[in-house]
Amino acid sequence: MSNRFSTRSLIQMTHWRIASCGALAAAAALFYILFLGNPPVPERCDHFRPVDQPLIAHAGGGMPNAIYTNSMAAMEIAAAHGFHMIELDLWRTNKGIAVGHNPQHLSSMTFDQLLDFLRRNPNISIVTDFKSNNVLGLQRVAELAGPMRSRFIPQIYSLDELGPVTAMGFPPPIFTAYRMLGLDWLPRVNSAQVRAVTMPYRHRLLARFIDHPVFLNTVNEPIPGYGLYTDCLIPARHRS
Repeated sequence: MSNRFSTRSLIQMTHWRIASCGALAAAAALFYILFLGNPPVPERCDHFRPVDQPLIAHAGGGMPNAIYTNSMAAMEIAAAHGFHMIELDLWRTNKGIAVGHNPQHLSSMTFDQLLDFLRRNPNISIVTDFKSNNVLGLQRVAELAGPMRSRFIPQIYSLDELGPVTAMGFPPPIFTAYRMLGLDWLPRVNSAQVRAVTMPYRHRLLARFIDHPVFLNTVNEPIPGYGLYTDCLIPARHRS
């Protein structure tokens, strides 16, 4: 989500907050949107810290020597740490689904290998983060995964995607608010049947206006009251 807003957008944001929650809440929300930065991102996980809050392993999960790998090795570590949800960066290709953050740095893991991982780890679901067209990508996942589509939790980036994605037979999606400008999406998402809402760490004050569970992305320090997409935090019951 960009920090650059048009004058019209800023006026609309402030007006909505004043009308709904009062001038103080509006000013605070606007301040956090524009000025609060994100936490630093490590290059690797020198240690894994157990925390007692909902977690999603980011980009396959962190490793002692790297993060953001979207790799089978990272997912095996996340599974050993007790994660139930692992986020992966995905691309729809002419031949199927590729895994990786960008076309120049794709994972060696194939979609068939991903399905085999899910069969071996029945308590784990994959949170999708398509870098190509989201609806078309999820359509390809539904085709290739068949009944196992129930093990994929889609992220959607617009409420216009909710109907088509739900019709594909996936579980309720996670609404991803990175691309939202203004605040008029808040009432709409509160009335939508979504699993959760995820947003950048710097926008976390908006969580008080959201009726669904809220996850922050990407965070490697405990922040009580939120779910977290994380590289180096792990579920507390798997202390190591």
